[in-house]
Amino acid sequence: MKQKALVILILIGACLFRMQGQSPCWEFKINAGLNIGATSPLPLPEEIRKIESFSPPVFAPHVALEAIRRLNGKWGISAQLAIDYKGFDVESRAKSLYTEIEMNNEKYTGNFTGKNTTRIHNSYLSLPVTAIYRINERWDIQAGMYAGYLYNANFKGTASDGYIRQGSPIGEKTIIDRASFDFSEKQRLFDYGVLVAGEWSFYRRFALRGQIAWGLSPLFPSDFTSVPFHIYHIYGTLGISYRLNTR
Repeated sequence: MKQKALVILILIGACLFRMQGQSPCWEFKINAGLNIGATSPLPLPEEIRKIESFSPPVFAPHVALEAIRRLNGKWGISAQLAIDYKGFDVESRAKSLYTEIEMNNEKYTGNFTGKNTTRIHNSYLSLPVTAIYRINERWDIQAGMYAGYLYNANFKGTASDGYIRQGSPIGEKTIIDRASFDFSEKQRLFDYGVLVAGEWSFYRRFALRGQIAWGLSPLFPSDFTSVPFHIYHIYGTLGISYRLNTR
């Protein structure tokens, strides 16, 4: 699936490259950067008592092909086709967190107290659509919406150094030395949210680009109860933009 997404971007990029310069109203860009953020509930639920460590992936790229239609000297409309890697690793302490785990080939459902380690590494094919406002020759700002399709899912982790009470917070107690969970295939295939971005042109066709994408769709459907609260993608991107054609 990763290879297919890259091929799609390459083919569209080739088409855009052939189109460059055909109209002064159109601009075509390649954007590349790194995503840093979290997939998290807001605010943190009371079951999560302490965050012990947090780390982004070693490599979480954002690569996009962007087409911009200039409406006048100030305003424009942008559409992108992007590949986004979103995720992080986190260790936390939980108390009476309702979940489902597996230990020694046996499943346990109930309220877990102890150490929780979660690894989220998801890959999306995204389509952001934004309005653009040009402040001056160097600065552009954008705001709009994005939609994303999950083509590579990874939501796994472990539970350890604690216990689980099955059925209810006062149910039968089972000691958990080390158990695991894998909710990768339980995630929604589609994500959507709002996006804001800014670009500063610093050299000819190059610009520094920063953006924030805030998910509005919970990661799991409402009928999935092993994660008992809504969690959302909240990620910032810092990178470079390269304009393919002259203005």
